[in-house]
Amino acid sequence: MSAANSASVNGADVDEANPLEQSTITMLDVLEEEKELEEEYAAVLGGSDEKECTYAKGAIQRQALYSCLTCCPEARDDPKKSAGVCLACSYKCHENHELIELYTRRNFRCDCPTLEKRCALNPQLEAMQPKNENNLYNHNFQGVYCKCKRPYPDPERTTEETMLQCVICEDWFHLQHMQAPEGSDKLSNACSEMICDCCMERHEFLRDYSALALQPAAAAKESEIEEVNVVDSQPTKNEQQSEQQSEQPAEKRLKLSDDACRRPKSSKEHKGAAFWANDWRKALCRCDKCLELYKEQSVEFLLDAEDSVENYEKRGMKRIEENSSYEQGIRALASIDRTKQIDVITEYNRMGDKLKEFLQSFAANKKVVTEDDIKRFFAGMRSEKSTAVSQPYFCR
Repeated sequence: MSAANSASVNGADVDEANPLEQSTITMLDVLEEEKELEEEYAAVLGGSDEKECTYAKGAIQRQALYSCLTCCPEARDDPKKSAGVCLACSYKCHENHELIELYTRRNFRCDCPTLEKRCALNPQLEAMQPKNENNLYNHNFQGVYCKCKRPYPDPERTTEETMLQCVICEDWFHLQHMQAPEGSDKLSNACSEMICDCCMERHEFLRDYSALALQPAAAAKESEIEEVNVVDSQPTKNEQQSEQQSEQPAEKRLKLSDDACRRPKSSKEHKGAAFWANDWRKALCRCDKCLELYKEQSVEFLLDAEDSVENYEKRGMKRIEENSSYEQGIRALASIDRTKQIDVITEYNRMGDKLKEFLQSFAANKKVVTEDDIKRFFAGMRSEKSTAVSQPYFCR
């Protein structure tokens, strides 16, 4: 019997089985979607603490940050009058405020205790704290980005927009608003970090490393040649010692070989933004002269492996791996029989319908949904569930 005939003869069985199979797939789809949301959450928030204010810890190497325009309305005209608050304060102290999500910033101390409104997470502080003088602010705190100074997402934009964050100035840029080589749209997806055209121009020493940056396909062959020159330009310790043997006393040879500058000398002048692969920072020279240069230009963080956004996101991923709703859901789904799986899916769909209905009233009245509103919704769901427990259970 052919497969077609078999399907026709057993049509009733297939139809009868489909709802169960489709329901099971639907539940797995839900868990997969939950996993994607968790990963996105981890990427944005990293290992940020959602319960305790970070002010007491001083400047945090990297943390999720939010600009509050409700507490600092003057920041709309002057970004220097902005305030950035940590994740926990955005939940507890600035609920229903106009917040600008800044993703992550380096070496920033939470400003919440420095505002006129007392920080609810620092009750031990009796008075408003002095302004954090070492915090850096830019127009991102006003809710605008790039050289075009437009919001994201841009309400006037009709096409999809992609923005990249510069690893140095930490502003976000549209690719078309930076001086970038033709074909850089593909590099934006392949790169690990990006340095905007302005920062490349401001920190000229980075141009010497341009051969290590990703290149458009059209320049790939030339890039390979350039990279070879970079490698050749870095002498080995044996070569250095050999050259210095006749000129320096023996006790000084090792020190000189370690302190020798290894910054490559690019034969091609680089213009515009640069797109970098993983671990490009490891190639930065660490001789005394270059270390002093990094300090003078306030870019010492480039030598810190923990500074990268990639590392920040990894910390977030590690955190959700320890308590993943996806993994918990998969284990729970595997531990119950198929009849109960249908019950779980039915209740999930019912909750989804009721939640949509609940939220529609807020949208219609243009009201902000608060934490208390969500708690009230689920309290109502639990109450309905308790009432349903007394109803007889029928086998399916």
